[in-house]
Amino acid sequence: MKALALFALPLLLAAPAAADEYGAKTIYGGDSRRDFYQVTDAAERSALPAAVSLFRDSALAASGENFAPGGQLLGHQSRGLCPGTRFFEQRSAAFCSGTLIAPDLVLTAGHCMGDKNKPASRCARTRFVFGFAVTAEGRQPGVLGGENVYSCAEVKLYTHDNTGDYAVVRLDRAVTGRRPARLYTAAPPAAGAPIFTIGGPYGLPLKVSDDAEVRSVSAGKTFFTTNLDTSGGNSGGGIFSARTGRLLGVHTASWDPDLVGRPLPPGHGLPPDDARVKAGKCKVISVFGQDDGNGKKGYALSAIAGLGALLAGGQPKDAVVDMPPVTEIPSGRIDLSGFGALP
Repeated sequence: MKALALFALPLLLAAPAAADEYGAKTIYGGDSRRDFYQVTDAAERSALPAAVSLFRDSALAASGENFAPGGQLLGHQSRGLCPGTRFFEQRSAAFCSGTLIAPDLVLTAGHCMGDKNKPASRCARTRFVFGFAVTAEGRQPGVLGGENVYSCAEVKLYTHDNTGDYAVVRLDRAVTGRRPARLYTAAPPAAGAPIFTIGGPYGLPLKVSDDAEVRSVSAGKTFFTTNLDTSGGNSGGGIFSARTGRLLGVHTASWDPDLVGRPLPPGHGLPPDDARVKAGKCKVISVFGQDDGNGKKGYALSAIAGLGALLAGGQPKDAVVDMPPVTEIPSGRIDLSGFGALP
């Protein structure tokens, strides 16, 4: 088994690092990643409003009551990616992903909130941004409304060690205009269950990745493996049932290799002073067969200690907090015109 590679992007986006630092980037079978405007499945669309991007405070520039995302284009030479890489012209600004699970609570990966026993320092610097997504063809998220940017008030649950990798953060205020994700906390997802995830690969605007399933569940029924098409920045993103749209777990890591080098192709179109031209090489995403490779890792919602009590408002630890089954999933398109990015 290959060394575990965490998905979180480096936080110092103002001083970008080499591409190798951007976590595992692996595709299984065909590339299933899609921008929000391309999503038509009802269960997937029902989960879109709860997805959130994690930014460092320095990656957001205040503009009156609004904010402009910083970062760089994915195709910047510092990342070393080959021209033609998907989303080459989109901006990479976030470092992790998350899911709204209550009006003022966000679930993400533990490592997204800092080193073991030190979540407070990351909490103070993290901003939770709703609406960092491409909701219409050709329209990249620009200025973000201040009503869609939240701070971390407190880390309520946190584990980042060999027993788990999750964090639940209380925001500085309740989120308005968005429905939290529907939760399934009764048990981990079963092997073979169809799933999808929502997150920001490479720190890009949020994407949906589907056409995947649970490969296996750990003996302790805490972790599970998947064949989701995810990359660095997907850490903390929710893993959902493709049948019901209910949240099953949180994305944490990968067991497969990340980017692989190749000679710079002819007709690349890069300027002569680009670092990739000087080196004569660039990097592409690793691709495996749909059932090959070692897969990605998720942590089951049902295994998060204290989650039930937290959602129940301080009831005993064994309090049952499980949303009722989804019987009606919206069949039409959700109106994304006011999703967060201003025109």
